[in-house]
Amino acid sequence: MALISVLPAIVIWAFTEVSLRRAREAEVNELVIRQAQLVASEVDHIFDGIHSLLLAMDEAPAIRTFDMPACNTYLRSVHQKVPHVIAFVVLDVTGAVRCNDRGFFNADLRFSDRPYFRESIAKGDFSIGTYTPEFTEAGIGAYSVIPLSLPIWGADGKIIGVIAAAMDLRWLDNELKERVLPVGGSLTVADRNGIIISREPFPERFIGTRIPDRFSHYLTAQSPGSFRADSQDGTNRIFGYIPASASPAEGIYVSAGLATTVAFAAINEAAKRGFMLIAAALVLALSLSWLASRAFITKPFEIMTNAVRDWRRGNYQARIDLPQNAGELGILAKAFNDLMDDVAERQEALKASEERARLALEAGHMGTWWYDHRKRIGGWSSQAALLMGYPASHTTISAEEWKSLIHPEDAERVTAGIREAFLANGDYEDEYRVRRPDGRVRWISSKGQVSYDAQRKPVFFVGIFQDITERKQADDQQRFFLDELNHRVKNTLATVQSIAAQTLRASKSSAQFKDAFEGRLLALSKTHNLLTLTSWRDADLHDIAEQELAPYKREADERVVIDGPGVNLPPRYAINLGLVLHELVTNAAKYGALSVPTGRLELSWSVEQPEGQPTRLLRILWSESGGPPVEPPKRQGFGSRLIRRSIEGELDGTLTIDFAASGVSYGLSLPLP
Repeated sequence: MALISVLPAIVIWAFTEVSLRRAREAEVNELVIRQAQLVASEVDHIFDGIHSLLLAMDEAPAIRTFDMPACNTYLRSVHQKVPHVIAFVVLDVTGAVRCNDRGFFNADLRFSDRPYFRESIAKGDFSIGTYTPEFTEAGIGAYSVIPLSLPIWGADGKIIGVIAAAMDLRWLDNELKERVLPVGGSLTVADRNGIIISREPFPERFIGTRIPDRFSHYLTAQSPGSFRADSQDGTNRIFGYIPASASPAEGIYVSAGLATTVAFAAINEAAKRGFMLIAAALVLALSLSWLASRAFITKPFEIMTNAVRDWRRGNYQARIDLPQNAGELGILAKAFNDLMDDVAERQEALKASEERARLALEAGHMGTWWYDHRKRIGGWSSQAALLMGYPASHTTISAEEWKSLIHPEDAERVTAGIREAFLANGDYEDEYRVRRPDGRVRWISSKGQVSYDAQRKPVFFVGIFQDITERKQADDQQRFFLDELNHRVKNTLATVQSIAAQTLRASKSSAQFKDAFEGRLLALSKTHNLLTLTSWRDADLHDIAEQELAPYKREADERVVIDGPGVNLPPRYAINLGLVLHELVTNAAKYGALSVPTGRLELSWSVEQPEGQPTRLLRILWSESGGPPVEPPKRQGFGSRLIRRSIEGELDGTLTIDFAASGVSYGLSLPLP
């Protein structure tokens, strides 16, 4: 009733407020468009002044004849009188600097690619350039300018060059701020590419940056207009804009804005006063009604609701204590107190039972879940929510959300199992994977029971699930290790058998067989050791090379050089390359560069990606020098056959050998998996 009494005043106040704001918004839109036109005219006036100056300078004989000393002196004298122009420069038709006001330039440089240069030559008239962060034509460093240029005409009526003036953007920003920027206003001036050349406020943050994409369509609009938006500095403003095509200054975009807090300050103040008057009337009406009802209704109900609130927070000792003359409310309070005594007793027993169940579920990494088939909604315990990667408070979940958690490869089987449990005797048990919200995949063992009504229709589905990821991982790892061990033992025995047979066939005596066989087994063993350190996942090529050549390397001695990037080789590659390097080292120590003190050995490799090929190539170069003179062997021994079979047979690579007199070299090329 108190609200109804002030409702007419609220309606009138709201209607007046809306009308005033609409009228003021239309007025501000016209104001900011006029302000933008004023800024555009001021910019055009400044550019027109520089245009007139360039026209006058263009008539100077020193400029038309490219008389460098006289031209430099003339430009310097003009620059001293025009401080807002950072530099003047004269270029010929090739873009070479012929003179400037600083007298220092690089005659080898050409600037014919500058936009202002190309435009002046093409139009044969005055050109307004674009934002330039560094005007190197004049030999100045990083300094934000906008170049304005005019073609230089020769005596024969042809363009012979361009004279350009680099206007200081900091001066332009200060000039516009002092002349046309109102209190609380903003302005933005940009070139035809959308690069800001003047900005107030915060010019240091925005000059040289591009107008954001959400405002870029105003740059190419067909006619002036207005809009309301949050500007780049975070202030909400109403903007008027002059697109580049409609600007007095050709190719220059201008926008002027007024902060909404300033534009609507008077209206906001009036609205505030009206609201305060209405609020005061409302407070008065409410105060009278409150005083009348407090003693008879509000206070007793407050006592009752406070007691209920305390009980819901866990204070089961809270009771409703009303005065003796509370009447019907007193009878209700007594009945409620009796109910709370009974509920509190049962709640304590239930709490103890739930605590025991919670501890048991936490210890077993388990959680409970339920699904109401009639309401089509389900949920789970807080322990279950944590196991599934949700906060403990996320205890309600829909069927669709639950299905989205099941791993796609298991979804069809799990859905079929649940459907079968509903149609059969209600027993349910399954193991499947879920994908938690954080992307981790976990294994779940789920068990449940469906309850039915008298018509054998499913009513409720309840159960538990347990995180069995660690058990599954242990089972998978055990199977993997057994398979891997079996595979590696077979491969190792086959390799040893092959080495023994080939070494025996190539040995002339048992002593020779013993030395060669033990050396090759030792090389195989070293490679196995490297693979064991990484659980037989891979081995680094540099480590394999180091262990084979370690006996021949000395500190501060470049007799043996190993160079190459880190390359992790799978077990099959590591074992074969370990045997190959062992054979190469053995040959070098017996007959090659490592057999004499002056010998030198270089082992290098690289990884390449051939164009158009899906696999990378590992290229290895073994190069010996400074050893005994080399002659091609008359027959191929087991070591050479082992090298060729390992590279070309086992690893599908290629092998090239060069028996140069200065030292043998081996080139190996292997496709990496």
